[in-house]
Amino acid sequence: MNMREVIWMLSKSKLWALLIGGLASASISASPQLHWQSNSQDYWQLSRYQDLQFQLSYLPYFSRVKMQTGPLIINGNNGGLLNIDQALPANLNINYQVCGEQVETDSIRQAVVCTVNDGGRGNVNPERVGASTQGRDLLAIRMGNPNGTRVMVITQQHGNEPAGTEAALSIVRWLSIGFGRKTKTILANLDLLVLLRANPDGGEPDPDNCSLNPIPGTVIDNDCALIRQNVDPMAGGAFAENSEADFVGIVGRGYDLNRYHHVTLDKPIRPLESQAMVAAALAFQPEVVLDLHGDLQKTDCQLDFTSIKPAQVLGQLPTVNCLHGQTAHNFRLLSPFADALPGSPQQFLAQSLAVKVMKKIDRVFVGSTGRFSQVQLGAGNISSGATANYQHIGAAAGGWETVNFVQDLRADVTAVHLGQPQIGVNPGLPDPSFLSKQIWINRVALFEALATLANYSDNAPDDGNGFCDYPLAQGLQASLPVEYWGPQATNGAVLIPIEPSIGVPLYISGNCPDNPL
Repeated sequence: MNMREVIWMLSKSKLWALLIGGLASASISASPQLHWQSNSQDYWQLSRYQDLQFQLSYLPYFSRVKMQTGPLIINGNNGGLLNIDQALPANLNINYQVCGEQVETDSIRQAVVCTVNDGGRGNVNPERVGASTQGRDLLAIRMGNPNGTRVMVITQQHGNEPAGTEAALSIVRWLSIGFGRKTKTILANLDLLVLLRANPDGGEPDPDNCSLNPIPGTVIDNDCALIRQNVDPMAGGAFAENSEADFVGIVGRGYDLNRYHHVTLDKPIRPLESQAMVAAALAFQPEVVLDLHGDLQKTDCQLDFTSIKPAQVLGQLPTVNCLHGQTAHNFRLLSPFADALPGSPQQFLAQSLAVKVMKKIDRVFVGSTGRFSQVQLGAGNISSGATANYQHIGAAAGGWETVNFVQDLRADVTAVHLGQPQIGVNPGLPDPSFLSKQIWINRVALFEALATLANYSDNAPDDGNGFCDYPLAQGLQASLPVEYWGPQATNGAVLIPIEPSIGVPLYISGNCPDNPL
């Protein structure tokens, strides 16, 4: 056996260890711990950016199937995967005059930059598209059949939602072995593009060098963090002036990348990383987008409506109790979303895919699954600018949320208006006690999704396959710690009902009617 074969076998052994470790964690049924103290060992399972770079550099060399790895966007001779220096694709429902009626758009690259033409903040340098605010390349993998169904997977555009990245990397390593019937079907039928950690600055799990728990109201001026947003000290004006219109993020910290997927080029795409994602989608033209997220803790327990206390949280949201208590079986593990134009083939595909994934998770793990639902804890439509927008260029926009965070919600400055800070909620760090199980849930869900999509290449679904029969979550478990909220703090964790009929602002994904829960 030569050295290459030895290293390859070690690589496979590590993969098998990861897979077996994840399988063992599938039997864990306890809810995440409520409180913990962060230390340098909490996130040992997570990859630093340089670890991702290293693994992507050796994967093609040892892979038994053809694959490309490297920067997402071609910039000079950087070995990137996608060319965005080409004309906008024709016949899409997008703003082709984004650079001005008298100016012909030279390329996709120029088009995403031209959206930032309103005098507000955001990247206006075309040469920077493809990197993060701090200069890290967005990393990607492409493999499979170039003539197959185009599937774009996005992980960790919210930096504090890391499990999807580790899961996707494991699945890519498994696919690179080329072993098994499902694997061969995936590689034969899908043209797979994986954007690995779309937020490289805000997703860095390095407590020795990065800001893991920044004090609310302070500007982040170091070059990495483990936070929801990207790292951009000028986001929201950094307290120096009013935030630009429709700003979504944390002032002095960064933008929420998942609110700037303006793929129709009709609004400013301010974050540099979101410009790269939109440009990649316009160049790759995915038929399916899978966006992997982490979620707040939710439950499917039956609510005791006689226990509702109005306006207990943030002065506007009620609290409630479970009727018979909360058990491991109704602890929500996964909530898929399935966005596509109503009545379209893409809608049937997205909903059927979600059902396949939910059924698989139901079989493997103790806990509940159901349709995506989200309480709007602040002003604005949280779906605006999300990856659901890719439905407007013909994609089925899917993915899922898996339970991720500790229950503490932070109070952060979400905008500055007339010199006054506007306070909103912000989820904090991942829960290290639940991380192993969360990574394994994402592995199972992603492999099932890819195998299902590969089968759909030959036998596309023709109905929703029961998607609307799955419930929305009943409640959201959260805590407002006194160190962040003062007199508005809660006495430990409380349950906020997710129930449109009692007036709680709710966002539902999947084009379903508001059927009873």
